[in-house]
Formats: sequence, C-alpha cells, structure tokens
Amino acid sequence: MNLFVLIIIFSSVFFACKDKPFKPNYENAGGFVIGKEKCNADTTKDYWLVDLSIFPLQNTYGDTLVFNGITYNHLVKTLELSPEFKFIGARVDFDFHLSAFAIQTNNCTIVSPFVFILKEMDVLAQGEIR
Repeated sequence: MNLFVLIIIFSSVFFACKDKPFKPNYENAGGFVIGKEKCNADTTKDYWLVDLSIFPLQNTYGDTLVFNGITYNHLVKTLELSPEFKFIGARVDFDFHLSAFAIQTNNCTIVSPFVFILKEMDVLAQGEIR
C-alpha cells in the first residue's frame, strides 16, 4: 500500500513538472519618460518618448537616438502613457508589444513639428517603479 502511494506521488510530480515554464506573449521592461514629440495642436495626441533601459538589460528594445545632448540606446515612443506618468523623469514598468519597424509620425497639425522615427510601444499594462 505504501509503495502504491509513493508511486502515485512520484508519478504526479514527474508529469506535473514535464511542461515547459510559462512564457508570456508580451515583453516587460522598465524605463524613464524622457520627453515627447510635438506634432499636434491637441498635445494629448502626441507621442511620449520612453527609454527602456532600467530592466531587463539582456534585451534590446527600441532604437539609439541623441535627444537633448544625451544618447539613449533603448528609445521607443507611445501614445498610451497613463496620465500619472506624463512627466519627464517618471519611472515606469511596462508590459507591451513593440512594432517590428520604426514609424514616422504623420499628419501633424502644427507648422514646425518635432518628431522622431522610432519603434512604437503598444502598452498592455504599466505601473510606477519606486
């Protein structure tokens, strides 16, 4: 009887651990809000610039760009920044999908737009990093 119980326990552990670990279908990284584009008279429609360099450092997200004299190596842009993070210096953790290619912001409504060709981040979830 004891042997039967032991066989059942070891079998259940073996079969339970057989599957591969869960891998989400999105990326996760932390970053700093460093600025925003100027394209629209309605500034709520402008992209925010985010440097995804806080973590994880093993992945490379975005593009390299010099902005305000500083070189950023993981720069992306997003329209989906929560209102509480819409200030320069905000530290934010993101779950996201990233566009395969850099995009150009089009259809600007101001005379002298200030835009960048960067990959676009589709934000799934975001939260403050303390």
